[in-house]
Amino acid sequence: MIKDDEYLERLVAGIHTITGDAADVRWNEIINGRQFDVVVRFQMGTLRYLVLIEVKNRKRPASASDLDAFVSKAGDQRANKAVFVTAAGFQEGAKTVALRHGVDLFTISFDLDELTIPAAAGAMVMRRNPDAPADAETQLGIGAPRIVASVPSFVVVYETGARATLPSEPTQMNYYMDRTRVGDGRSLMEVVQGQPITTLNEGERLQRSETFRPATALVPPDDYFFPHGQAKALEWTIVGTVSRMITGNLKIDPSLFAGRVCYTNVLTGDVSRFGFDELPLGTRNVKPGSFYFSYHPLMYYRCDAVNGEIVTWTLVESFQAGELIRARFTQDIVYASHYIPVTDRAIQARLERRFADYEALVARGEG
Repeated sequence: MIKDDEYLERLVAGIHTITGDAADVRWNEIINGRQFDVVVRFQMGTLRYLVLIEVKNRKRPASASDLDAFVSKAGDQRANKAVFVTAAGFQEGAKTVALRHGVDLFTISFDLDELTIPAAAGAMVMRRNPDAPADAETQLGIGAPRIVASVPSFVVVYETGARATLPSEPTQMNYYMDRTRVGDGRSLMEVVQGQPITTLNEGERLQRSETFRPATALVPPDDYFFPHGQAKALEWTIVGTVSRMITGNLKIDPSLFAGRVCYTNVLTGDVSRFGFDELPLGTRNVKPGSFYFSYHPLMYYRCDAVNGEIVTWTLVESFQAGELIRARFTQDIVYASHYIPVTDRAIQARLERRFADYEALVARGEG
């Protein structure tokens, strides 16, 4: 995956790509030795224009000094337009500087009231509730927001003293909590659910643990994230989180649902809204042998081949509704811009192993 800062920058680049009328939009470009988060170039007749965009993911509103610094930075490149985007809003002094220098100000936020399943989701797992009547009409919905207990962190303490943290990404954590067993046969999920939880307020945190004397066997479904061994303790955090429960008689992974991206012009009040699957976050220049990923839900892919306008992909890793999903498919190259390159070496190494395992399954006729 990528850091939140990069994700926000890629979202902004995606917005300007689909609204730019054939503009050349680039993320993280160096111009004359200076880095710019998003660069937009376009031409009108014989005139060429340069737009430079700064994107901030800070918790505090942007200040006048933030704007002054960016005005100077953009002015050095003789930009035709400077744009400042933040997730936290702007102080009044920043707005004054922007008006004086003709800088456009935008905020980016997420509307989670209107949740949908992105049309671009390539592989979805849905199962009917086995307790529902066989002839019942299929139903799927989202309930009203309420506070639920979530587990953002889970740590295994081994008999040797070594510690291993389960992946915090929800689909990965759910899979390994449900599939990893301790010596008495319980899953990690059952260990957590076996302890009483009091009513939590939003943001309230509780620390929980279970100790084993003597140490007990810990058996995960594989060793991609943490090894099997003898565990002497399990430690986890519980947080009160506002969530919306899935209703109906279908089982589907919650990560499939996505809200909308809101891009608000602070100086005019105009708001543009975009679906996540509308925004190209990557590049069409995918390379065979390289790994990529997409969100909603989190999916990791390997580009196997590019033949003209057709890309052959292997879906290497996707966890949905407690299942590991893998597949091979072809797709028009136009959709390649929705896949983000994997740059983390540890993730690349894991995906190389996953891909080799999948190739072995296919060779045995089991994939």
